Amino acid sequence: MIRLVHLGILNGLLSVVAVFQNLYYWQHLPQRVATHFGGNGIADGWMDRTQACLTMGLFQILMPLLFLGLGYWMYWVPESLINLPNKAYWFHPDRKQESLASLARLMGVFSIAIGLFMLGINHLTFVANLGDGRLPMLYFWILLGLFLGFTTLWVGWMLIRFRVAVR
Repeated sequence: MIRLVHLGILNGLLSVVAVFQNLYYWQHLPQRVATHFGGNGIADGWMDRTQACLTMGLFQILMPLLFLGLGYWMYWVPESLINLPNKAYWFHPDRKQESLASLARLMGVFSIAIGLFMLGINHLTFVANLGDGRLPMLYFWILLGLFLGFTTLWVGWMLIRFRVAVR
């Protein structure tokens, strides 16, 4: 079974990849970098190269860590702040620790998905800036579809995991 510590290590590795991705592209990017694109793939927002790489790199690192941190945080917050299907059943003293561990793992898995999604989005942004200035929309939609598909499966996984077994 995957453990939260393994998910933390994977997040750490993704953070290292994010740092190297931004350092690599920083030296090749123009001084003015397109950082936002309209629905047609044409840039409509720009930043300084250093500011863009720092901002994108920080988001790549902090967003996954937010979800991983939420998994750890659930052990210390009051139950009233945790929204869970069938919470009374799953937070019964006999099941509470395993339920919290399962929630933490689920959040850790989602943090990896967010990290991979952001790695891909930033790559597409860098490619656009090194190419013709247009975001490759086909790849953007594929990446977004994969992330939304994963998110749907993840929510379904959570709902199945926390259903109440019929006796």
